[in-house]
Amino acid sequence: MDEIVELIRRRACLAEARDAERAAHAVLRTLSERISPEAAASLAVQLPAELAEDLRPGGGAGERYELEDFVGRIAERENLTEPEAVHRAGVVLDVLGRETVQVADEVWNVLPEPLRRLAEPDRLGAA
Repeated sequence: MDEIVELIRRRACLAEARDAERAAHAVLRTLSERISPEAAASLAVQLPAELAEDLRPGGGAGERYELEDFVGRIAERENLTEPEAVHRAGVVLDVLGRETVQVADEVWNVLPEPLRRLAEPDRLGAA
C-alpha cells in the first residue's frame, strides 16, 4: 500500500502520507457505491489489502449518481471543499488506473464522464 499512497501523495502535492491514504479510502468507498459488486471485487484483488477492504461487499450495487454526488460524497468523507475533493479523486483514480490492470473496462465506464476526463486525460486523448 505504501507505494500507491506515496504516488497519490506526490501527485496530489500532499504533505502527509496519511492525507493520501485518507483520499484513497474515501475515493474507493465512494467508488464501491457506484460500481457493481463484480467490478469492485475485480478491482479489490489488484489492490493492497488495506485499500481492497474499501471495495468489499456492503457498498452499493451500481448506484447511479453523477459527478456532483460522487465529489460531494468524497468531500464529506474527507471534510474537504469540493474543488479539493475533485483534485484528490482525479489523482487517486489516475494512480489506480496506472497501477491496476482492469480498471478501465470494469470501473472507468461507470464513472461520470467529467470525472473520467479529469482522472485520466491521456486515455481519452488517445481514443
